[in-house]
Amino acid sequence: MMSTYTYPKIYVEEENIGETYDLIFELSNNVFCVTTSKNMVRRIKSYKRVFVKKIYETAYEEVISLKQSRTVKSFITYSPKHDAYYLVEKNTEVSLVEIEGLKIFLHVDEGDTVDEGDRIGYQVTRKFEVRNIVSIVRGTIVYIGTIFGEVQRYIIVAVGEENVRKINVSPCK
Repeated sequence: MMSTYTYPKIYVEEENIGETYDLIFELSNNVFCVTTSKNMVRRIKSYKRVFVKKIYETAYEEVISLKQSRTVKSFITYSPKHDAYYLVEKNTEVSLVEIEGLKIFLHVDEGDTVDEGDRIGYQVTRKFEVRNIVSIVRGTIVYIGTIFGEVQRYIIVAVGEENVRKINVSPCK
């Protein structure tokens, strides 16, 4: 039995494809296409750049400078809630929200737009208090990552609406 639940995905711009075949190509005509086929990858000769699928939960370590609050690589995230892909270019300023607690319940997903002061979830603290988590930024949520440790920790990445592009991605032909 196959699960119908879909997870968010992230594809990071890379110079070399390596041994992976789960890729998004930006073709020379500015069209984006996705493939998981080794044979299709061999057939695509002319492209501007390629994005390689990465492990979602820890990809922030590779694409975002936490000290500078900027992207260090271009990336594309897929939001199953919106069934949409979002492109964020390299060197884009991002807003970071780190949340920690015994239990965290988020009300936002990748692709959602938030305003400053919007409730984005709540957390149960170590003292078993329940606290609202409100957005301190205005923008589009482009990534929600997990920071592994003893307690639940998430990092939420938002960018200004002018710095994220919703793109059409179709199967490569």
